[in-house]
Amino acid sequence: MNRTLFLAAIIGVSALGAAAYAGDKASEHFSRFDKDGDGKIAVSELDARHKDFLAEADKDGDGFITKDEMRASHEARRSEHMARMFPDANNDGSVSRREYEDAARDRFNELDKNGDGLIVKEEMGEHHMRRGRH
Repeated sequence: MNRTLFLAAIIGVSALGAAAYAGDKASEHFSRFDKDGDGKIAVSELDARHKDFLAEADKDGDGFITKDEMRASHEARRSEHMARMFPDANNDGSVSRREYEDAARDRFNELDKNGDGLIVKEEMGEHHMRRGRH
């Protein structure tokens, strides 16, 4: 029983640490883009590569990203990433071969833009091609 409580405590502290880390990362990214330090990121403060991010993160549509919107965007992206890494479709705490294969098939179909059953470099997009070079 004590061992179970100890393991639960470790898992809980790890989850809190991961959430704090995600918040710190969001603040770090926010500061990098908030060039005039007014607490908001304007379209004019972003380079062309990040314009799409603004549209996605700007939930209230006012043309600015606040720290809360940045944090929410980071958390949503992190959740999507975790769902891709651990595709537990039925939420039973484990990933079956079927769930894994279904997720891989969905991802393949998402990347195969023209539906020809093949993925070429152009369909992967710039982000995916750079991933190994971070």
